Amino acid sequence: MRRPTDLVYDRCMDMTHSPAGKTLCGIGSPCCVVSAAALLATCLCWHFANLRAQQLLLGVLVSVTIGLLVRMLTKQCLQVQSPHRSWVSAALLDAPAEDCRLVDVSRDISKGLENLAEQPDPILQELAGLRLAAIADDIRRMGEGKIALDGTESWRTAYERVLRTPGLTRYFSVAWLRNEDYWRDSPGKHGMRLNYDLVQLGLRIERTLILADFFWPTGALLPAKSVCRWIEQQHKQGIIVRLVRESEIADEQELLCDFGIYGNRAMGLLQLDEQCRTTRFTLDFDMRSVQLAEERWRRLLLFAISFRDLLDQKARGG
Repeated sequence: MRRPTDLVYDRCMDMTHSPAGKTLCGIGSPCCVVSAAALLATCLCWHFANLRAQQLLLGVLVSVTIGLLVRMLTKQCLQVQSPHRSWVSAALLDAPAEDCRLVDVSRDISKGLENLAEQPDPILQELAGLRLAAIADDIRRMGEGKIALDGTESWRTAYERVLRTPGLTRYFSVAWLRNEDYWRDSPGKHGMRLNYDLVQLGLRIERTLILADFFWPTGALLPAKSVCRWIEQQHKQGIIVRLVRESEIADEQELLCDFGIYGNRAMGLLQLDEQCRTTRFTLDFDMRSVQLAEERWRRLLLFAISFRDLLDQKARGG
């Protein structure tokens, strides 16, 4: 039978050799820094200070040591659950208070995996492994700043959440119209109402519409009436609208897509089916992705014409 002291020793070794233990007790850690500073202060005080000052210093050092020990043990209990796994990483523990939900989720995932490992059925283990591989890939992408949302309610909620971000001053949108369902379905109408409300609150919205040629035939000044009314409504509501003929960018395939740029915070990419219904909405918060989207936006503007200019030309009899 192992002695309790052996268990304590093993526990200390787990902590010392784990990433968590190295973070808390390694060179450059708070423990070492405070210990070195305390040693230096003690030496100086011993040689130059009177007895009263030495007693005061001793009290301060005891208080700091106890506080640091409590913090260290709290983290250690959360991080080191066994010699082979940790419940919560140091990065999550050091995350801002508003991100504490990630700590709770991390614990739930770890506990669920423990329970799964105890399940004896090999088919369950195999199927769970396949499912978890896909989940792990999603988490990896989230760690890179990308989150993909399927289903109308999921992407619409995320779309509204990012548009209502405090401090957001501009939103660039590219919409590739291939049929009238693009703006007539319920999510499309909801999105337009949201846009109009935000313009009234001061958000600058610029939208470039890529129109199939049957909506805007070559040689026609304005698009077909069915789509033109929808465009003019946006123009009257304060959205800056530009038009591009699909045929004019046929050789620029990377420009033929639906995407949005939300200030300098994120970019969004929509995947649509043949009926122009959104099947997936991917938000990307990586700054390099935002910059690439801005470059794509500027390239698209080279082919675009202002809807206001078209209206002015029509008013002049052009």
